[in-house]
Amino acid sequence: MDPEIEPLVRDAIHAAVIRDFDVLDERLQALPAGEPTARAVELTTALVYLIMIDIHNGKPTEEEIRGVAAEIARGEAWAAPTAEEVTSYLVRLLNGQPFGTEVPSENVVILAFVCAANLLSSCHRDDEEWWDYLDRAEAALEAA
Repeated sequence: MDPEIEPLVRDAIHAAVIRDFDVLDERLQALPAGEPTARAVELTTALVYLIMIDIHNGKPTEEEIRGVAAEIARGEAWAAPTAEEVTSYLVRLLNGQPFGTEVPSENVVILAFVCAANLLSSCHRDDEEWWDYLDRAEAALEAA
């Protein structure tokens, strides 16, 4: 993991886990512009991808993606993502498609952190906290 980016990503995910939009916005603004922000979003997006694969024991179907997207939209209403936005983000991510105009770049940033926070906090094992799942996911990314 990138030692410059990882703590910033963790702070932003934590802000989303506690559902504090102002703190999340503050954390995202704290990301250095340009390449570091891109790396932070890439890391967070990779985490979302990995967790979706993990919780579905492989690539989820479009129906499963829609179900997860509806849960995320419902659970993260504080950030105002719609089920359609989350579905589009997840479908494109899991199919390796560019987000392009389908998911505007400013939405990708918020969706990445909101989806990561939701999945980490709602899908971790009963005997662990969300940050333990994050540790496991990061270790899997490093190993890949």
